[in-house]
Amino acid sequence: KDLLRNLQGSTDERCKALKQLTSDISEGWLPTEDDVLWILRDAAKTLAALPTLVELSVPSSATLHVVGDLHGQYCELMTVLCLCGMPRPASNMYLFNGDFVDRGSRSVEVVLAIFLMLVTFPCSIAMNRGNHEFPAMSRHYGFEEEVLRKYSQPVFEAFQAAFRSLPLATLVNGSVFVTHGGLFRSSGVTLRDIAAIDRFDFSEPQSELAQDLLWSDPVNEDGRFMSHRGAGVLFGPDVSERFCKENDLLCCIRSHEVKVRGFEWQKGGRCLTIFSAANYVGRMNNLGAVCHIKPHGSRVEAGDLSI
Repeated sequence: KDLLRNLQGSTDERCKALKQLTSDISEGWLPTEDDVLWILRDAAKTLAALPTLVELSVPSSATLHVVGDLHGQYCELMTVLCLCGMPRPASNMYLFNGDFVDRGSRSVEVVLAIFLMLVTFPCSIAMNRGNHEFPAMSRHYGFEEEVLRKYSQPVFEAFQAAFRSLPLATLVNGSVFVTHGGLFRSSGVTLRDIAAIDRFDFSEPQSELAQDLLWSDPVNEDGRFMSHRGAGVLFGPDVSERFCKENDLLCCIRSHEVKVRGFEWQKGGRCLTIFSAANYVGRMNNLGAVCHIKPHGSRVEAGDLSI
């Protein structure tokens, strides 16, 4: 409780408290159920005030770290924080790009740590919803069972309420589009169309635009193809090129797929996959990756991205 109170102190006090809390969670400590409900409600309130497409401004003094799927692997979150530093206003920012939960055994801890960072430094933490932040996926892939083992049904429902408030995409400095899954089965989709999606209107993604944002995958063959996932589409480099040109974008960043090196550029250099859960599910032997964006001007240029 003293640590939670310190999250309301000075910037240095909040940074110190966050570092201590994330370390304590790593060692097996969990907040009380009352504190968890407070964290979840505060996070849901913060997220609900945001638009479906968040327009994020990263100053030239700051670096934004785009983190892909973590899937309940808390050790990967701690590795990212160790390598990239704790969030700090106007200097060190994070964008967590969905699929925080399921499959890994510490999904509760992953989400609580990210939400603690969000409510402490709301201007330094951005989040996009992934296809696993939905009730049906949570029940099928283990998150509900984990929450009930560690807490209760009301806590699971509070997690889902917070997930419903998550934005679907983020636009970084007007030039980099970040979403969990990918692009669209239809041509001509604009940023205005994405911003107009009512993300509070579904417990599962109903509209084609929302489905595609959450489920689609890039391929290196031009065109659009049926997805093996049963939702979203497979989209080629021509689709990425057209979407970026029509919306004045440098590139798109998405997650959603494990990659051997933790990242992969689609042919043409307009779509980047970032996946952060190293050795996914304990047997994939993949690296994890993070994309760093450090703008040198009002827009992001190719040289401002590193991995």
